[in-house]
Amino acid sequence: MDAINKSDFIENIEEKAPCKLGRPVDKQRDLAILKAALELVAEHGYDCVTMDAIALRAKAGKATLYRRWKSKPYLVAEAIKLMMPCEQEFDTKRCTGNLRDYLCESLSIYFGIQDKVRQKVMLSISTAISRDKLLSQALHEDCITNQTCIFSDAIECSINKKLDKDKLKLISDVGPALLFYELIVTGKPIKMEYVEHIVDHIIIPLIEINKK
Repeated sequence: MDAINKSDFIENIEEKAPCKLGRPVDKQRDLAILKAALELVAEHGYDCVTMDAIALRAKAGKATLYRRWKSKPYLVAEAIKLMMPCEQEFDTKRCTGNLRDYLCESLSIYFGIQDKVRQKVMLSISTAISRDKLLSQALHEDCITNQTCIFSDAIECSINKKLDKDKLKLISDVGPALLFYELIVTGKPIKMEYVEHIVDHIIIPLIEINKK
């Protein structure tokens, strides 16, 4: 448990939750519930986690959870959104200044490079999305859609012209798709070298082709 409590994404929730969640009297309770959900997903996998287990770990009543979240997928999706190291927004200066480093940084932030515990959560979620439609919907509404928009804006900004929507989406999805594939296939934490390899040898060349 100590390893999970010291994880970067758990510390990040502690910083972000108080200004986002519930009424003042509910902040610490909501934080405990979100932390409990992430801890259990990291330990046992998404499919094995229940609302009862989250309530027990958080020392909260089950009814409390259902008053705040419609179901487990929405609770976990909110916890995952809060475990992101920062609220990322498109940065025009970073994009035009050093696109390569900007793309590497954005991908590494999203996948929690060097945070093995957080990647356990990402791995469990990535394999559960296809089986849980509510989880997929909740994640796309919050985490995935926001991140994909950052990549799309960065790519379009660097090309300096409007691309066909389908083509732009394809290029934007390459990085996240390959990293999720790496997690699922190997089950091992992603290394920064692999992120850089994807950006240098796939994404940047695709961008250069579309500049012509």
